[in-house]
Amino acid sequence: MTGGPGRVPRLVVGISRSPASWWPLAWAVEEARRRGARLLLVHVFRPPVAAPAAAAGSDMPGTSRDLYGDRVAYGNALIRTAIDQAVGQMPGDVAMEQQAFSGRPAVELASLAQGGDLLALGSRRRGWLRRLAPGSVARACARRADCPVVIVPEPSPRVLQASLPAGSARVPRFRWVPRRGARTAS
Repeated sequence: MTGGPGRVPRLVVGISRSPASWWPLAWAVEEARRRGARLLLVHVFRPPVAAPAAAAGSDMPGTSRDLYGDRVAYGNALIRTAIDQAVGQMPGDVAMEQQAFSGRPAVELASLAQGGDLLALGSRRRGWLRRLAPGSVARACARRADCPVVIVPEPSPRVLQASLPAGSARVPRFRWVPRRGARTAS
């Protein structure tokens, strides 16, 4: 982590439509508490393609006149859902801001993380053949970013809780469990 004394570290967390992005958020919240860092939660979406009627400014029912605004609202809703699913609600001692905007996810996340101290991303469980295929945003960010990148893999279904106890509606739906014998950063 670079910067002068008194500088508050920043952790950038990429949020996607996949539940696999909830795991790095849960990890980053605890890391932000430990470091006294602030979180920047980011959802990057591909630029919307305007339908001809919407682009022409038609007032036809069922057409959206602000496709970009709709996508930003959807991205912010994804971030709120990720917070709800990962940690229930953001702890009061963790400063957080969120952004949703269009672009190429790997490029935008890597450039946003340049000023950050760490970039945290999720990785879905895939079979060995699908892992060989190009296109992973997490791998592309790891190649591009000039800060440390933490890729939190989605755990195996055996690790996930089978059911929630009664009366735990606002409790996170999963918890992070380190592998037996794994070393954790401290």
